[in-house]
Amino acid sequence: MVVAQSGTLEPGALVGGVLLVLAGLWVGRIAVRSLGRLVTMVGTETRAVEAVEPGTVEVEGTVAPAGGEVESGLEDETAVIVEHRTQTEQRQQYANEQSNSLPRIPLPQQLTPNALNSVSAVPFYVEDDTGRVLVDGARADTSLDADAKDRERVGHQRREYSVEGQATPAEEYTPPKRDGLLTKLLSLFGVSPTQVPASEAIDGEDLVITRDGENAEFLVSDTAEWRGWIRQVAMAVLWTVIALALVGAGGYFLLTGAGVDVAGGLGL
Repeated sequence: MVVAQSGTLEPGALVGGVLLVLAGLWVGRIAVRSLGRLVTMVGTETRAVEAVEPGTVEVEGTVAPAGGEVESGLEDETAVIVEHRTQTEQRQQYANEQSNSLPRIPLPQQLTPNALNSVSAVPFYVEDDTGRVLVDGARADTSLDADAKDRERVGHQRREYSVEGQATPAEEYTPPKRDGLLTKLLSLFGVSPTQVPASEAIDGEDLVITRDGENAEFLVSDTAEWRGWIRQVAMAVLWTVIALALVGAGGYFLLTGAGVDVAGGLGL
């Protein structure tokens, strides 16, 4: 390939290229996290609650409140985790009309748990026939059934959920900080998610399932295991393609802005 040099710098193209590359890297982070979730899900065996020990665990069972709940915004129901999306007003209208059909969640938001959504969450228990374990809902990502009309709520009805995260001794649990930049930005748009740490519900508990480290995997899901795997693969593929497209476009604008005639060099 012969690259032609035009010699003319274009600051606008340079800035646009940098922004596109940065956006591509941010989107790529979503893809990497999806791959991380998939690897953790495949490599972690589901165990009974009574067999939970410190370390990476996966448990299944029904959800029970650990002393508090949050308003779901739909038909005055409560839950332990609620995802807030851009269709809040439209969904509220449907709820007020007591309609049985709610609008579909936009695909990008279906495939980016907690990346494009703000989340209200309180600590809760996962219970099975052997016992119960406390879960730090405020730190969890969610991957809920995309076909369910009420998929943005966890714990509003008795159904099976799976939780995958790090079981930590209760005495070693440290509440997360909620005074970061994202929280301040959300407050500017009138969004103030309820985030209650597990420390508010630790009362004689031995373990808490939580996120150990900023990038560790911690997922709450109501889908079958194989569907969860497919979902993470779909997310990784989608966001990898988008990331590569953004980085490629950004590279093109950077070269153009630097005075390189890319189209001419490619013979276009």
